[in-house]
Amino acid sequence: MSGADRRKYLTATTLDQALLDWSQENLECRLEIVCDIDLGDTVIRISDRNKYVVTDGTGKFYEARTNIPVISRTLGDWLVPEIQFSTLQLELSNVDGAYNAYLPGGSAYSPWINKDVTVKLGLGEIGSTYFPIFQGRITDVGGMKRSVKSVTVIARDIFDRLTGEFPNQVITSDAFPELENQYEGKYIPVIYGDWTTGLGPDPAAIPVIPVNSNNPYVNGTAEDVDVIGRTDVDMLITTATLPYFDPTNVYLKSGDYFYLVPSSEIYDVSPDNNRFKVRQDTTVLWKDNEAYTFSSGDQFYVRVKGKPLGTAGAQSDNIVAQAKDILKTYGGLTDSDFHANWDTYQNKATPAQSAISTFKSRIYEDDPKSAIQYALSLLEQVRLEAFISRDQKLKINSLHFEDWAPQTYTVKNWDIEQGSFKPSMDERNNFNRARGLFDYHPVRRENAQQTLVFKNQAAITQIGDKAISKQITFPNLYEPTVVANQVKEILKIASSSLEIGEFTTTWRSALRDLGDIIKLDISIGSVVYENVPAMIREIGYDPVGLKLPMKVWVLQMVPFNSSSTVYSGAVGGYNATISEET
Repeated sequence: MSGADRRKYLTATTLDQALLDWSQENLECRLEIVCDIDLGDTVIRISDRNKYVVTDGTGKFYEARTNIPVISRTLGDWLVPEIQFSTLQLELSNVDGAYNAYLPGGSAYSPWINKDVTVKLGLGEIGSTYFPIFQGRITDVGGMKRSVKSVTVIARDIFDRLTGEFPNQVITSDAFPELENQYEGKYIPVIYGDWTTGLGPDPAAIPVIPVNSNNPYVNGTAEDVDVIGRTDVDMLITTATLPYFDPTNVYLKSGDYFYLVPSSEIYDVSPDNNRFKVRQDTTVLWKDNEAYTFSSGDQFYVRVKGKPLGTAGAQSDNIVAQAKDILKTYGGLTDSDFHANWDTYQNKATPAQSAISTFKSRIYEDDPKSAIQYALSLLEQVRLEAFISRDQKLKINSLHFEDWAPQTYTVKNWDIEQGSFKPSMDERNNFNRARGLFDYHPVRRENAQQTLVFKNQAAITQIGDKAISKQITFPNLYEPTVVANQVKEILKIASSSLEIGEFTTTWRSALRDLGDIIKLDISIGSVVYENVPAMIREIGYDPVGLKLPMKVWVLQMVPFNSSSTVYSGAVGGYNATISEET
């Protein structure tokens, strides 16, 4: 029998790995879960047992009125830009009418909708050891209901508000009375990055809206237009301030041909660089050697630079800075919602394939998109993922090999619930040949460029000369070398025969988080892993016995640095040979 002092967990004031290891050795731990529902004037405190939690000398009583369900967080599927938010359903016992005062008709009634719900995990009565594993708000649809014996609340975590869309403003005839019907209700575009360079094969890529084209003196339908003359065309690029507009590169697109509008015909550029006018019916013969007159349906394109980001616009082209700004502007987040590693990746300068600070990205959107999904797609293009961390911050997980470093934490046989280990192959992310499509142009509504086809020939040969192909899109990147490097690095992972491990661990893993690279030192039936690294992709908290369901990427066949153990048959990973297909 161990000589360890079993009372250590009774006196600890800090929840750390050493304590969890100590408790594991003695097969007993006082990790417990509590829940606060903040109704404003009142905080309902519940748990699965009656208990006091003491913070700064003050005890808060939690009543045994619910069974808290499993709460899970995930990185989602790789190369699928979706974030999964936690949803919590709690049924509070109300047989004795304890909560009647807070229900409709009660003396202290206040609508429960949008009220804060926090679930915390900690050590016994020691409040300083508790940390949140769920923070959210009661949903606006079906968020609270009652029966004769209980009250049920449904909450989604704090990032549920990121369901906001962008762009979120439309152009209307109320604001522009001379607007043509075809533009009524059209979304006002959102523009980021540099749209003055790399626009081939088109000379300009940003479309503009003629906001007075329903004026009969603009479109020539007035009976006396030949006597009085034509009114010039008023063009709107966007309603936001733009740092730069190029009046020497304004084009009229007619059929497949672009006509350069002489700069002398461009005037009245707004101080915000988002509006200008085009003269018509002048002595300058620039369209088919004739004086230009506007016709309904004429489409003009311009070159501009989008929203400035960072000091003096230094981060305007940065894909991580763009993602963060979208989440702040259209998702309602503040700087405090983001983990500090957003700055780390925004400023990353080496190695070349991961030097995000040097990559160029740009955005033009005039159709509504989910702000969070779009931000995730931006990150995905440079091999990053966003997730909600254990400290309830929006954090970045890197799929850059140079960032992967195993922790000292090792999962042993006795950490895993008997019968719970289920290995499988990652069939979704299994390809050995790929091409990148990139450089989306609003003119053609498609990506203008594509990379060569890259392949891992060793991986193809290994499975009987079978090529598994995939096209990967990088719509916001437009530099060929950058995109080619991303395709190669993605192939190094995808062609590695990724294995998935699903299992349930004991409370000893309570401090682990998504993206952590742990070690598996287990032998369960035919599954033998000897200190094999694995990345946590999903993690849950099961209050029953305080177990943690997990899903991991087993990286046995994905050597990720020069010191990685290389197992027989490994063809992917850090040193994989990715070649161009000829």
